[in-house]
Amino acid sequence: MKNGFLKKTMGLLVVTSMFGAVVVGCSSNNDNSNASPSGSPAGSAGASSPAAETKYKIGFANLAENAPFFVDVRKGIEKVAKEKGIELITADNKADGATALSNAENFITQKVDLAIEFQSDAKFGEVIMDKFNEKKIPVIAIDIPMNGAVFMGANNKQAGILAGEAIGKAAQEKWNGQIDKVIMLELPQSGEVPALRMSGQLEGLKSVIPDIKDEDIIRLDSKNTLEEAKRLITDVLTTLPNAKHIAILSINDDTALGAVAALEIAKRTNDALIVGQGADQRGREELAKENTPFVGSTGYFPEKYGEYLINAAIDMLQGKDVGKEILMEHVFIGKDNLKEYYPD
Repeated sequence: MKNGFLKKTMGLLVVTSMFGAVVVGCSSNNDNSNASPSGSPAGSAGASSPAAETKYKIGFANLAENAPFFVDVRKGIEKVAKEKGIELITADNKADGATALSNAENFITQKVDLAIEFQSDAKFGEVIMDKFNEKKIPVIAIDIPMNGAVFMGANNKQAGILAGEAIGKAAQEKWNGQIDKVIMLELPQSGEVPALRMSGQLEGLKSVIPDIKDEDIIRLDSKNTLEEAKRLITDVLTTLPNAKHIAILSINDDTALGAVAALEIAKRTNDALIVGQGADQRGREELAKENTPFVGSTGYFPEKYGEYLINAAIDMLQGKDVGKEILMEHVFIGKDNLKEYYPD
């Protein structure tokens, strides 16, 4: 990336020291109240820590390896771990709770000093944390909170609001504010905190176009995959032959691209507008195309996760306080600013 991009993204993470951890079913809104709009990260986790004096062993279990976002997160962690002299053990949770539990047990067997968990099944979070707590292994949880772990990842409510406002403005420009149906590609299995990015999108959309009726909102379980989203949207489109103004809100870029694919097959790309979450490589490639229904995506900058995760891990292992949350400050990436943040 160019220096201008690095200057922008280095300020995109904010460490907070809230009283009480963010947990599944928690009281935290995960809204923008704890994000600094322009300041540098506060606390040691955001700073560039020196290489660890002790040879630490850290386990990183990735959510999956089937999407650019997850691959970017892993590559960033691997890069910084190597620079810091960390022994890194990686695993693929395959977006499956049972697999995540098995990987956690393997980390314990290999006697990791700290675990970084990226897993999407909230039901397994407590079981996994019990395993680590029993062995006194500290944990950082990415994007989906785990009770007792330091949380690092999306400011879900704010990320959603940004995308909702953007699709609302696009609908005003293209359709004079008329929306026939809203389709929400959700992920119920991940619990209440990631669900905030979906409710945030709807809130942001309604802040621009307030007269959307509840009966015109269709909620679907996307399973977090392109293939399932494509299948669901393909099926729904057959039930909406006369809808010409469809707003599609997505849990991530993969599901947004599944919706794009379904619209292309049905030859109905002019009938919908879509927003995503993540602004990963495939999302950015779609955004660069002409005449795409993809309006854009809230940027999470997964390529920078590794710097903050590994630095926070080293600080934790050295007994330093990194706070309870490390939250992203997000930017909506659309055609107008794509090159500003991703010039290459």
